[in-house]
Formats: sequence, C-alpha cells, structure tokens
Amino acid sequence: MFALVLVAALVVARTCGSNNQEISQDEAIEIAKENASFEPCPQLQCVQIRYVPRGIPVRGYWGVVLSETLDSDGEPSRIESFLIDVQTGEAART
Repeated sequence: MFALVLVAALVVARTCGSNNQEISQDEAIEIAKENASFEPCPQLQCVQIRYVPRGIPVRGYWGVVLSETLDSDGEPSRIESFLIDVQTGEAART
C-alpha cells in the first residue's frame, strides 16, 4: 500500500511540476534581439541565456542578456536584459 501511495505521489509531482516549454532558447534569443535597442555583436560572449523559474505556481522564463560590444578585456559592455515567457514568448525588459 505504501508503495502505491509513493508511486501516486511521484506521478502527481511530475505532472503538476511539468513545464511546457513552447519557446526554445533560439526563439527566445531572436525575440530579445527584436526588442533590443541595438544589434548585439556576433561573438558568443555577446549573448547569454538562462532558464529562470519564477512564481508559485512556477512559470518558466528565458533570461536573455545581449551585449552591443566587448571591451578590451573581452567583457560585454552596454547590455540589455530580457525575460521571455516560455509559454507565450512575451518579452519584458529587466
């Protein structure tokens, strides 16, 4: 009986906590670029992305940071950051 309750709890936890990621990382980056006030540089360091769970119940966002240029040390300068809703693709500047 205990095993049955444990399995049921596991199934409920998995389905309730599932995250329906409809917007991919690449799509989130493109959405952020469309909303940025500049064109990010082509180097890999000029675009950073991270999955950010927020709220209760948890809702997923892509945190995207874009940089226009890199300084002499290779560090990003003049940045803009966005939260992209994983389900709707809505962008919010942070």
